[in-house]
Amino acid sequence: MSNGDFGRLEFLRRLGRLPSQAQMVQQPSMGPARVPPSIMRQPSAPALSPSMQRLADLNAARYVAGVPSPYRMPSPAAQPAVDGGPQLPPPPTQMARPAGLTPMDRAGLAAGIAGLQYAGPQTQPTSFAQGLGVMGQAAMEAFDVAEQREEERAAAKAEAERQRRADEAIAKYRQAQLDLKREEIRADAAAAKAQADAEAAKALLPDVKGESTLRREYDQQSKSFVNARIGFEKLQEASLGDPSAAKDLSLIFGYMKLLDPTSVVRESEQASASNAAGVPERIRNIWNRLLTGERLTPEQRLDFISSGRRLFLPYIADQTEREKFYSGLAEEYNFKAARAVPTKLPEKGSRTNPYIYANEAEAEAAGLTGFAYIGGRFVEITE
Repeated sequence: MSNGDFGRLEFLRRLGRLPSQAQMVQQPSMGPARVPPSIMRQPSAPALSPSMQRLADLNAARYVAGVPSPYRMPSPAAQPAVDGGPQLPPPPTQMARPAGLTPMDRAGLAAGIAGLQYAGPQTQPTSFAQGLGVMGQAAMEAFDVAEQREEERAAAKAEAERQRRADEAIAKYRQAQLDLKREEIRADAAAAKAQADAEAAKALLPDVKGESTLRREYDQQSKSFVNARIGFEKLQEASLGDPSAAKDLSLIFGYMKLLDPTSVVRESEQASASNAAGVPERIRNIWNRLLTGERLTPEQRLDFISSGRRLFLPYIADQTEREKFYSGLAEEYNFKAARAVPTKLPEKGSRTNPYIYANEAEAEAAGLTGFAYIGGRFVEITE
């Protein structure tokens, strides 16, 4: 059997088209062994996978027709003979890699291709065992390479899956951190808003303690005006109607309060330097004589009334400025001025702050009721 016949038969046998080598018969008298037609007609081996079957059929057809196989790569150089043996062709270094082949499929394919390469003309005779060795070596190398690549692909796939899961875990972690940060920002904003609302609500509530402190100071500073206003009210009331001893006492008592708002003299006791230090001695003496039953002359009465009215005007001006000052303080402290600084000025038209008209016609034209000075005369206007 020539090397070409051996390669063809071995390739066909590896493809399942022929029985094993042991079934072949070689007759010395007939020359190289031939395969009996009966053997060629025996049933083929179990079918290969579809991809392997197509590949084997294609290569067998090409080989029979003498067309070079696309899976046979040109060898750079033949391997030198070892220990005087034949010069062997190099094993296949590259081969096409159809999809869907297992490492075992690739090993079988590599063995077949190596057999085809080895079946070509050789410079020295070769044996069947050498061909089997070449094919076996090619099969083992192809199997190892295919298996290694399968392992590498599996490892790469596992690494890609691990990396994907790691990336997903990192993305989830970062998203969770972002969500947590958003929640913290929302919580801080809600807390800040709640605090601002609480402060705003607190600002709307009256500062009772602060207002009380300011009001006590304001009342203390207004004490002289209040006493002077009380005295002036008595003087004004005494000036109405017909004179009497009681009205004279009330008029002088009110006049002394205008002169010294801090005096503690009472209407039923003698005035002295100890209880009316700010009242001139002449006025104290008049007061003391009135307590004994004396009466004021008409001239004295008019003089005390007009003088008392002039004395009360500065009290009005001072109290106006005082209330303006303390009202400004209340606004600065966000107090309600009406509570912290209640006005102590008399209302217009009262005894201590009467309207002023030049004559009766002007008073009638105003159409107001209350107390008024009409032409210098103190009267009460009613409906």
